Amino acid sequence: MTERSALSSAASSSFEPLDSAPALLAAARRAGLQITTEMADFDRSGLDFLVVHAHDEEGVPWVVRTPRRMAVVESARVEARVLGLVRGHLPVAVPHWRVFTEQVIAYPRLGGVPAVTVDPAVGVVWNRVDPAAPSETFIHSFAEALAALQKVSVRAIEEAGVPRKSIDDTRVEIARAMDETREILATPDVVWARWQRWLANDAIWPRHLALVHGDLHPGHMLLDEEGRLTGILDWTEAHLGDPSIDFALFVGAFGKAALDACLERFEAAGGTTWSGLAAHAAERWAAFPALGAKWGLTAGNDGAIEFARTMLATIEKESG
Repeated sequence: MTERSALSSAASSSFEPLDSAPALLAAARRAGLQITTEMADFDRSGLDFLVVHAHDEEGVPWVVRTPRRMAVVESARVEARVLGLVRGHLPVAVPHWRVFTEQVIAYPRLGGVPAVTVDPAVGVVWNRVDPAAPSETFIHSFAEALAALQKVSVRAIEEAGVPRKSIDDTRVEIARAMDETREILATPDVVWARWQRWLANDAIWPRHLALVHGDLHPGHMLLDEEGRLTGILDWTEAHLGDPSIDFALFVGAFGKAALDACLERFEAAGGTTWSGLAAHAAERWAAFPALGAKWGLTAGNDGAIEFARTMLATIEKESG
């Protein structure tokens, strides 16, 4: 089928979230996609989208998703521009949106499996990578993908209309999130002091901006049978900004030794580093409870706030 986009540049006041999997499939068919599914309900694991996994007439698997709220529609417009920019620049696959309307985003499913999935019966399940000892294959492929991403030219990023966030703006935004969530998180003094030292430490903050995914946790990493990174999902948070963001999530998932190995391979692949990168990424990860709780407050998501509290307890132990 041909690619279709029905989103205007302005927000629509008529947006109404879809409330069932059949309604989503019907909307997809109206947009020109002939698909079927055996799912009776949505996959509700995502925070921003409700998802149906389907097949087209030729048996090709598709991901069909619908926004949970209008704010997601706005961010999807940005994501569409980012995907158009990075497709072809990276050594890994990214989604190719073939249907893009306010109610429906659909694309052929990428190969590989997420590094992390959530099983309702057992919780978090790791796939094809050991978080305590990630393989050389995984680390090398991740580093090469990040190097390619960060080598996309600033001019191309700006011409594509991708958001830009300066280092100063980032520091202000993070400081504000810390202030606004201090009470609800009951942030321990030892963590609060750590956060303030990091914000004030000019020596480890970057002097340049780069294109970042912005939410590159293991659930958004697709791996092949050998544990190699072959695809990256969900580019909603991508922007031109602090180059450490994706490394911060990496160190949170896989630890300092893995980060050190990754940075060596990142630099060898042509990525730009600085002397404080590893320390800065670790401190940025330590600040994620404030950012997560801030998102939870904005979105009205109590689960995100509770997760931030759990993470904060771990950061407190490390900071003591």
